[in-house]
Amino acid sequence: MASLFKKASIPSYLFFASVIVVAAIVAILSKPYFTEPAFDLNGHRYTLDRDQGNLVTYRSGSAGPVQVRIDEPSRTVLIDSQAYTVVKNSDPYNIKYSVSYPDGRRFEVQDQSHLLLSFDEKGELYFPITVSVDGQSARGDDEEAYSPAALVTTAYPEYHEKPGAPGFLFLALGLMIYGWCGFRYRKFQEVSFWLSLKWIWVEDPEPSDFYYFMCKVGGILVMIFSVWVAFQAYG
Repeated sequence: MASLFKKASIPSYLFFASVIVVAAIVAILSKPYFTEPAFDLNGHRYTLDRDQGNLVTYRSGSAGPVQVRIDEPSRTVLIDSQAYTVVKNSDPYNIKYSVSYPDGRRFEVQDQSHLLLSFDEKGELYFPITVSVDGQSARGDDEEAYSPAALVTTAYPEYHEKPGAPGFLFLALGLMIYGWCGFRYRKFQEVSFWLSLKWIWVEDPEPSDFYYFMCKVGGILVMIFSVWVAFQAYG
């Protein structure tokens, strides 16, 4: 079976060239994702499209555009021809927002260490509740289409965040190379054996054929795992 692995392997130079090319393509295509501040609104991710001074437009690949009209001290969020007004108080040490809906309802949103908490007109903590009907999300009769905290996030760029964790891509690259070395290079397998200190408890400390076989299996599993790690960068 070890010979089967050997026949199935590809030249090292081709592997490393492929890894470099794929890594470069992923880096170029992923740069906007990791560098553009974004926010989520009802499950859709938005990024800046146009900034016209007092009118800012955000775009999403899965929903219609959202606009924010700036008329300090208020800002108006325009979604599907509906206007939602957000007013920020002037106290920098106790930041609060008043959110008004087209139907006349008002909510207060408090910034607690950059965590936005919504309160209804009775001063009670407000948590929008959605249910799933035939696989589709639906809101209750008393629920607004957009939560107050989400509207505040939309209106103020300081709550927009750069998504993802690009560090996972570097980790995935390292795991891919490590897995390949474990699969391909006998010398690497031998060094791993001695570094594992398993030879201390062995009378005749020499890697067995089974050990080499398991190194190849482990290398394949590590390379598969590296692909999963890479996808976590976009979570």
